[in-house]
Amino acid sequence: MKPIIGIVPTSNYMLTDDSFKDHYRYGNNYIKKIVENGGIPYLIPLYNNEIIEDTLINLDGVLFPGGDRINEYSFKILDYCYKKKTPVLGICLGMQTIGAYSVNRDKPKRIIKRIDNGTDHWPVEINRYNEDTLVHDINILEDSLLYDILKKKKIKVNSLHRSTITEVGTNFKVSAYSSDNLIEVIECLDRFIVGIQFHPEILPEYNEIFKVFIKECKKNNDK
Repeated sequence: MKPIIGIVPTSNYMLTDDSFKDHYRYGNNYIKKIVENGGIPYLIPLYNNEIIEDTLINLDGVLFPGGDRINEYSFKILDYCYKKKTPVLGICLGMQTIGAYSVNRDKPKRIIKRIDNGTDHWPVEINRYNEDTLVHDINILEDSLLYDILKKKKIKVNSLHRSTITEVGTNFKVSAYSSDNLIEVIECLDRFIVGIQFHPEILPEYNEIFKVFIKECKKNNDK
């Protein structure tokens, strides 16, 4: 049976006075990668910007996508996954969500900051024809899951973010840094929770990341 992968939505809830514009959105690129790698995408529903916990019970994995702000429901879903040891893959804002969660499990602390110098991490005006532009290197630690997946110490990546995290918390570690020493990949030490700052969902050369994620979700499905 194919594993069911929940996708966390981005939210427009209560951003205007028009209740018909209270939308939850799911990016097609993430759905596409899950389908192509043998998973079943499940669009996690919300109710007034709150999780419906019963909808998480049958998920074999969860993908936290990119976006422009972290919502409280993302922390609740991630906490559920951490406690259940449900595999998690976070991309861009999803990685920052994982990082903030890892630190705030110990004590409340703000770890997301604006990038104000060094390599330009949002170098082009993005459209569907240039979103896969590779703009800088990242250095991967050899004792990391990402190195095990890609078998490379250095790769070139795209970059679509204006903020970065400054640290990770207990039971997590940094797996890769950009050339200007910003955190690019993080992982949990004892379960499959991986956060990636760049966007592998639009880079075919890094499809192995999704393949391994879906494989981990399949293990969860087979239990």
